[in-house]
Amino acid sequence: MIRQALVGVALALFATPALAQIQPYAGVDLGYGHVDYQPNGVLPTDAGGQGWAPGLFGGIDFNLWPRVVLSTEFDWAWTAYKGGQRDGTRVVDHEIQNPMNLTLAVGWRVRQTTFQVGAGFGRATIETTDTNTGTVSEGATGLSLVLGFRRDLSARTFLRGEYMKTAYGDVAFITGDAAQLQTTAQVWKVGFGRKF
Repeated sequence: MIRQALVGVALALFATPALAQIQPYAGVDLGYGHVDYQPNGVLPTDAGGQGWAPGLFGGIDFNLWPRVVLSTEFDWAWTAYKGGQRDGTRVVDHEIQNPMNLTLAVGWRVRQTTFQVGAGFGRATIETTDTNTGTVSEGATGLSLVLGFRRDLSARTFLRGEYMKTAYGDVAFITGDAAQLQTTAQVWKVGFGRKF
């Protein structure tokens, strides 16, 4: 009796392997973003920069329950949001380059649509060109917030929309000075992906 029960449990486990609950995916997206640069009172507040952001993404879905999915994802964008200030004859330009993010999101499925909310970490290079002091490039890390949805087109393909906000930590931006720059990026994206 015990032997039959153990055999039954083993067969059930092997019939539904854990790998069946893991779904890798990847895709491309196109975003439009706006970035605020705050120079902490050293210069006038920047009006910000904006622009297009084509990118790539890839991740893994962990199907926890029929309606609940946990997703971890890495994304990268090819972009450079440029903004700056003018103070008399002095011109200072800021540019955030090639941002990337690693996020963890929870999703709720409603028929063919999954609604997601998540958080993670962002990383980018912030470059400042100052007519007085030259060019400074600093790497910046920040916290990201993600809201989005995914609409299945078939068993393997999907469309998605996403809003991401990343607040980067302070970076030094004037050579020989203690000036710090706070950068906040907001990006709206649409994309196409495939599950594997």
